[in-house]
Amino acid sequence: MKHPSIEFITACACCVTYAEMVKEMAGDFPEVETRVYVAGEDMDYIPKYGAVTESTMIINESEVVKEFSKSGIREAFRRAIETA
Repeated sequence: MKHPSIEFITACACCVTYAEMVKEMAGDFPEVETRVYVAGEDMDYIPKYGAVTESTMIINESEVVKEFSKSGIREAFRRAIETA
């Protein structure tokens, strides 16, 4: 079983709130490796995912989520654990 992970790439100012939710929820799910990137500042995600033009959450380096809500982010953490 691989290590569960959530990566959130913030590509617009309006999604900063969702990035903060991801950071906060990471504390509730310590078993999930969590990384938040800011497009234009962080470049580590580009070799893996290429250029990103809209905010994106990636579950276990494979499942892409582009619509966000507090409950949806919490569900993404659960999915990361279940599908790792």
